[in-house]
Amino acid sequence: MGNWWEIASVFLLSTFKFVFGGVPLALAYGFSFFQAVVVTCIGGFSGVLLFVTISDMLIKKYRETKHKKEEHKQPEKKKKIFSRKNRLIIQVKQRFGLVGIATLTPLLFSIPVGCFLAVRYFKNKQRVIIYMFVSILFWSVSISSFKLLF
Repeated sequence: MGNWWEIASVFLLSTFKFVFGGVPLALAYGFSFFQAVVVTCIGGFSGVLLFVTISDMLIKKYRETKHKKEEHKQPEKKKKIFSRKNRLIIQVKQRFGLVGIATLTPLLFSIPVGCFLAVRYFKNKQRVIIYMFVSILFWSVSISSFKLLF
C-alpha cells in the first residue's frame, strides 16, 4: 500500500477535501480500490465527526452571544445580502433537504463547510452524521471505481 506517510496524507486530506483531494491522491499513490475506499472513508468519517462537533459548539456559542446582545439593544432591521453561493445553498436546502446537502458536501463543498451547513439547518446531529457517512462512502466507492474501469 505504501508507507505510513502516504496513508497519513490521504487520511488528513480526506478529512477536509474529499472528492478533489483525498480520493485522487490515494489513486495517485497507487492504492488498491479497497485500500483507497477504506483510508478515504475513515478520513472523511473522522472529518465529519470533528466538524459536526465543532460546528455545533460554534453555533451554540454564537446564539448565546447574540441572545445576550439582543437583550441590551433595540432591534435593527438590516437588509440581507444574498450572493450566488448563498442562493445555491438555500435552494439545495429547500429542494432536497439534508440529503441534498450531504450528497453535495464531498463533491462541491468541503467537509467542514458541509457539516456546518447541515448542523446549522438541521437539528438532529445523529441524522446529519449518518447522512454524511453514507455520502462519503458513496463518493469514495464511485470515484475509486474509476481506477477499476480505466
